[in-house]
Amino acid sequence: MKIKYKPGGEPKVWVLQPEIIMSSRTHVYKEGNLCLYFPRDEPWMEGDLISKKIIPWTAEWLIYYELFLITGDWLGPEAPHSPN
Repeated sequence: MKIKYKPGGEPKVWVLQPEIIMSSRTHVYKEGNLCLYFPRDEPWMEGDLISKKIIPWTAEWLIYYELFLITGDWLGPEAPHSPN
C-alpha cells in the first residue's frame, strides 16, 4: 500500500499489489486511490490519526474488496456519489 498525506488535506491510499480492479463498483477514485469513507459523514479532521482511521478503514475496504471478487457485489456501506 501507499499512503499520501499533506497537512491540511486528506490522506489518499493506493493498493500497490495485487492490482485492484478499477471500477466505480469497487469504490476506487479515477486516480486509483481507494474510496474509504464519505467525507460528508466522516470528514477528515486536523487532529485525526492515520493509524486510528485510515489504516482500519483500509483493512475494512480490503475485506469488502475480497468479498466483491467472490460475489460480484459490493457488500460494504455505500454513499451516493456525484456523477462528476
